[in-house]
Amino acid sequence: MKVLLPAAAVAAMVCTVLATLTAIVFCLGMGANSSSAEIRTLNFWMAGFALLGIAGVVAGIILMRANQHGWAATAAFIPTALMAVIFIVAVNLK
Repeated sequence: MKVLLPAAAVAAMVCTVLATLTAIVFCLGMGANSSSAEIRTLNFWMAGFALLGIAGVVAGIILMRANQHGWAATAAFIPTALMAVIFIVAVNLK
């Protein structure tokens, strides 16, 4: 169990980094035929996704350094869950 929690925290951080990159690429794809106002909005969304992902990974690293591996995994995975919810809502909007 002592090895599993740090591995889960690192896996959650990797998952958050990949989800962040996916969200940014998704926003880049939406901006292909957009007006300048829509591109400006997408730039804010991309900045928000990047900051959310960075905050999750930094919080995970800080908590791992404090030997709170379970909380580190949770803190690192929360941005991934939020991005998944945003993605589901964005896809279901018509």
